[in-house]
Amino acid sequence: MRITTPLAGGLALLAALTACAAPQARPGDDSPYNGTEIEGAFTLPDLTFTDNEGADYNLAADSAGTTTALFFGFTNCPDICPTTMADMAQAVDRLDPAEQDRFQVVFVTADPDRDDPELLDMWLESFDPSFTGLSGTIEDTDAAAADLGISIERPEDRSGDYQVGHGSQILVFSPAGTSELMWSYGTGPDAIADDLHLLLKEDA
Repeated sequence: MRITTPLAGGLALLAALTACAAPQARPGDDSPYNGTEIEGAFTLPDLTFTDNEGADYNLAADSAGTTTALFFGFTNCPDICPTTMADMAQAVDRLDPAEQDRFQVVFVTADPDRDDPELLDMWLESFDPSFTGLSGTIEDTDAAAADLGISIERPEDRSGDYQVGHGSQILVFSPAGTSELMWSYGTGPDAIADDLHLLLKEDA
């Protein structure tokens, strides 16, 4: 399966993966983080989606003031998406209540044709009821992903069962909406939680 690598601001980010590929996490040489530091490489786009409760959610405005982990995937994903959400749920469980209050996980479906708010809500509930799921038009979904260096590939014929290729990285944004860290697929809950302890202290 083809793997593409996005570039941003001269930063060669770790590969943006299709739904069946998986790299190892690569921390920076001198970084205190397990993830890759991408400070200022991306900004949350000013695009409005529908959340899993049926309300409007603007990625930039409604994430303001909260450290936000953002992931693009789809509920029919056979491996990477459920594994990533399970890892995130375990990582959040390792935070203390004050840290949890200042952090959120946002899942944007790359398959809005099938993933409506009700389905997203049921699917995310199985991992952590605090997670926010977003669905939007194909155009807005692809625009947001492109702005953030995340690949999405859909088959032209989506009349039956199909898979959606998507970048498997998780991007973490500051309360001001600028990128701070990227976790590659395979970064475990302990490593994610360790990073969040440090990051949330800095973001306080």
